[in-house]
Amino acid sequence: MMNRNRIKALLLFAVFISGAALAAAAAETGGIQDHRHHMPGHTHAARPDEVKAGISTEPKDVVAGRPAVILVSLMEPDGKPMENLSIHHDRLVHVVIASRDFSVFAHIHPEDFGPVTPEMKKAARYPVRFTFPKGGQYIIGIDFAAGDRTFSRRFLVDVSGEPRTGPPRKDLSKEKSFGDLDVSLSYVPEHIAAGKEATLTYMFRTKNGPATDLEPYLSAPMHLAIISADLTRFIHTHGELPAMMSMGHDSHNHTMEMQMQVPEKFGPKIEAHAVFPAKGLYMIFGQVGHKGKVIDTGFMVEVE
Repeated sequence: MMNRNRIKALLLFAVFISGAALAAAAAETGGIQDHRHHMPGHTHAARPDEVKAGISTEPKDVVAGRPAVILVSLMEPDGKPMENLSIHHDRLVHVVIASRDFSVFAHIHPEDFGPVTPEMKKAARYPVRFTFPKGGQYIIGIDFAAGDRTFSRRFLVDVSGEPRTGPPRKDLSKEKSFGDLDVSLSYVPEHIAAGKEATLTYMFRTKNGPATDLEPYLSAPMHLAIISADLTRFIHTHGELPAMMSMGHDSHNHTMEMQMQVPEKFGPKIEAHAVFPAKGLYMIFGQVGHKGKVIDTGFMVEVE
């Protein structure tokens, strides 16, 4: 009798585990509102300890020039809503959008469109609104944090309508003007190598000389979104001031220190550190505050 009961208990346990595994797999592959976007090459099964993320759109078929809602859904490894998000650079969720040709760039947050409600937090579903100006393929990168852990995920969305985006145009210019700022970019090493850290140095000038009146943007001297030309790589990192170098290079893990140490005015030099994961062309979008506005910059680099 004891052996029979033990066998029955083991069989019930096995059925329970199998059901839980199937439920987790369904949560990972199932659609949010029956419409989910995935990056090619990222359809592998998630690790058991991996936070899950997905996006859906309303309407399901996004059309250029028409407003759309992007709903970000975040789940714990067990499939439950991820309720314990941390404020990360002044926001709960960062959403970066860029077009295939890099002519369109946006960095938005749920808080930009109204308060984050208790219902959003409980369901771990965060909406943002965006009007895609062109048809074609877009990358959507999301950044979020829980406790001392930070996460980054990326997705592709196809937008119908005209005009259409094409492939990115190669432009390795190191000096450009954005708004009322003249910006130069240099990097060490001179030839960036895949898998090795590179130091990116930005110098800002106005018509009156070096720009020393730059301002923080979301508790950082500068936000950077690094995207590969084939849209398979996405990195969200942050710039540092020379006085912050001793803090280390991973500004994701130094949000509190940045909030305390970034002065109200600074410049003209900002540095950032990045490891480009593979060879190819990358666009580096940067954002810095100046005279109460956010100035977007864009430079392309080639990684060997």
